[in-house]
Amino acid sequence: MLHTLKASPRTVRVGLIDAAFPPVLAIDSGDEVDLETWQLWGDAVKPDSSYADVVGFRARYANCGPHSITGPIEIRGARAGGALKVEVLSYRLRDHGFNVLLPRGTGRGLLADEVEGGEIRHFALDTERMTTRFGPGVTIPLRPFLGILGVAPAQDGAQHSSAPGDFGGNIDCPELVAGSTLYLPVWRDGVGFYAGDAHAVQGCGEVCQTALETAMHSAHLRLSVLPQLSLARPRIETPSHLVTLGFDTDLREAARQATSDMVAWLCHEHGFTQGDAYSLCSLQCDLMITQIVNGTNGVHARLARALLEHRG
Repeated sequence: MLHTLKASPRTVRVGLIDAAFPPVLAIDSGDEVDLETWQLWGDAVKPDSSYADVVGFRARYANCGPHSITGPIEIRGARAGGALKVEVLSYRLRDHGFNVLLPRGTGRGLLADEVEGGEIRHFALDTERMTTRFGPGVTIPLRPFLGILGVAPAQDGAQHSSAPGDFGGNIDCPELVAGSTLYLPVWRDGVGFYAGDAHAVQGCGEVCQTALETAMHSAHLRLSVLPQLSLARPRIETPSHLVTLGFDTDLREAARQATSDMVAWLCHEHGFTQGDAYSLCSLQCDLMITQIVNGTNGVHARLARALLEHRG
């Protein structure tokens, strides 16, 4: 069954994730959802917004994150434990996006201490050609994904939307394009799934703290509960790669988590010994900095699926 979930003041919360938030939609496992997302700060940014406007938006939401999050969605009959399978079927972007440079003392960008003045850059998104013009002679291909895909966390209380964790949330992983599948541990009865923070394109690292931020007219997802799958953290399957994710304030610890989860995946589901899996990761697994600007850093490990196609 297909459900439509439009973004509205009733269905969107800004900046906070809390397991206590009541669901805005209830579905069955295996149903599809066509949901709409808003841009940051409750869809406040317009094509003519100035950096002074951004300062005002940030002040308005000073005690939470900037992200507009659609949901949560209850999956009827789901119990804590197991995993949620999120199949990304398609995305349909709006035609406007923006990128913000935050100056010294106001942001977590990798070069924040070198930026003197704040800027907002607006982009017209060509959703037919799936490109945008960055500047003279520079055209960027669009590769849209949702920065936030998550479930109700195990912890009680409201959490800042910027930091990802074992519940997913602000993963900001550019592997989550249409055709990919995300697996999330389920920590609460009913799951409590939500989505937002649309990006038209992002480089690994998201080094200036914002991607090409936008919104989606449609994010078409299929949500299925897998009671027998046990996960410590989210993981991703793309048509070409297995992807594991690690999150920590320490970048090395995030990398350790991603590598450990890849080794466990190879052992439990592909028949490798721990030593063989660890060695294969050293030879063929790429560690990518997912993002380094959300307070809790992200690392994702990628291993080509073609390496495993003859293992049965």
